Amino acid sequence: MDELTEKFVEKAILKHLAQKGWDYNVKTKGLHEKGCDIIVTDSRNKNKARRFYIEVKGKSYSKSAKSVNETIWLYALGQIVTRMSVIARHAYKYGLGLPEASAKTALRRIPWQVARHLCLYIFSVDDNGKVTEYSPKDFKRYERK
Repeated sequence: MDELTEKFVEKAILKHLAQKGWDYNVKTKGLHEKGCDIIVTDSRNKNKARRFYIEVKGKSYSKSAKSVNETIWLYALGQIVTRMSVIARHAYKYGLGLPEASAKTALRRIPWQVARHLCLYIFSVDDNGKVTEYSPKDFKRYERK
């Protein structure tokens, strides 16, 4: 088991996306650079502007980690929303790359209507690097009643 650092989560998501055809024109940013952590274009549709913008967060291992890890998805959501310039279904997609526990909290807390309107996906990464991708339609199943 590796620590769920931001880089570990990012690499797992990039591998997952590559398996699904999102491997053309991959851009990642350094730790202190501004912008989304991952930007990929769909290699199957090079003539179309299909892009995925993903904000990634790792798991905190500090003394106050429990409270940080419960809310880390909020920081990622805020960052991705402020970086959205186009909301165009079937062209731009946005995502949150999160450790599994944070992803489950986000799925319960983000209304499915918001996820659908923003074309928002969640990439949940477990301790072994396995990625589960949740599309906007999946949010409805997990939403807190």
